[in-house]
Amino acid sequence: MRPDRDRHATRVRNRFRAVSNRAMRRQRLVHSSRVWGLRLALAGSAAALVWFVIANLSPWSVPTTLRHLAASQNCDTARAVDLAPARRGEPGYWAENDRDHDGIACEAWPPDRQRVLR
Repeated sequence: MRPDRDRHATRVRNRFRAVSNRAMRRQRLVHSSRVWGLRLALAGSAAALVWFVIANLSPWSVPTTLRHLAASQNCDTARAVDLAPARRGEPGYWAENDRDHDGIACEAWPPDRQRVLR
């Protein structure tokens, strides 16, 4: 009679474990959905704030401003977004991309010979 009791106790223990695991999975799912929902809401709010700032405070149109911000990385990126070479005050000009400090960022190197000869 002892093996039947052990088998029954094992079945009951396994059933309790299954119910407990299901409840834990549900609790983790609810928690992660709340966390990701909060992260998504914060990311959306940040994106809306950035869009508002770009649209209202930039002297250029939104696409030009976004290209200008992308051009800040390096001259290859500025050339890729078609903003190089750029003069001081124009979109695409970043002081860190102006190596010789002449007011023109991402100029062709070596410089054109015709321009140098003039």
